[in-house]
Amino acid sequence: MLLPDKGKPTKYNTIRKNYYIIIDDERMTTRKLRNNLGFYSIVSDGLIKEEEVVYDTDKKLLTGVGLVLRKKLTPQRAYFSLVRINNLTDSYQLHEKKSFLGECERDDQPSDFPVQIADAVNNIFNNVFTINLVDVVKHCTAYIKIGIGGNKYKIVSGTGYEVVATFENLAIRDMRTGRKGEKRIFSLEMEDDPDYEKEREHIEAVIARYCKELVPVIKNRFEIAETLVRAPVVDKAEEKKRKLEEKKKRKEKKKAQEEEF
Repeated sequence: MLLPDKGKPTKYNTIRKNYYIIIDDERMTTRKLRNNLGFYSIVSDGLIKEEEVVYDTDKKLLTGVGLVLRKKLTPQRAYFSLVRINNLTDSYQLHEKKSFLGECERDDQPSDFPVQIADAVNNIFNNVFTINLVDVVKHCTAYIKIGIGGNKYKIVSGTGYEVVATFENLAIRDMRTGRKGEKRIFSLEMEDDPDYEKEREHIEAVIARYCKELVPVIKNRFEIAETLVRAPVVDKAEEKKRKLEEKKKRKEKKKAQEEEF
């Protein structure tokens, strides 16, 4: 049975905003933030050493409808959660909806909790599925594994509002194809407390104006990872054209060699 949250749950949702890093200079970026945020402090908050494992069926029945079933592993805890992705919005606040499922053992699999996970999926989608979700969960295996390292900072406003800023090194592996990828990103994690909307907007505005090396992207960590390890899509018409050109070149080369003799 999945256990209750042992972390620090709050009554507000956590908003996560990701950025691609165009010029990778962590000291430069943190210096710009310190110089331009005003009455905000930026303090180092240690190293990141985490892992995320995304699970799905062979036919990607979950991620195919925008649902990410993941297990998060940190040095202190392990837990399952669900993320519903909304690709019909340009707002990062509305791009994903998270649902905590429960604490688990580090080697637990979704097939150990099929009924609890299926019930949570039905709740998120308001019971629109006609297939047996318990069977779907039972057939979920590890799809993508993301190793997360890097540095963590706290941005604290004069009013006491805290934002977590991270420079993350992502080590990605598709567990089925073996394809690997790496990516460096910057992220903000902010509580969606309406009383601190001005603080959030100020931090984002400073980054947009002074940190041009950071480019916002409306993708969550899984989407970034999947893009990096996805097999390239082959255009069949272009592939056929390429093969015909290669065949033509071989014939011309053979003909030229025959003419020499």
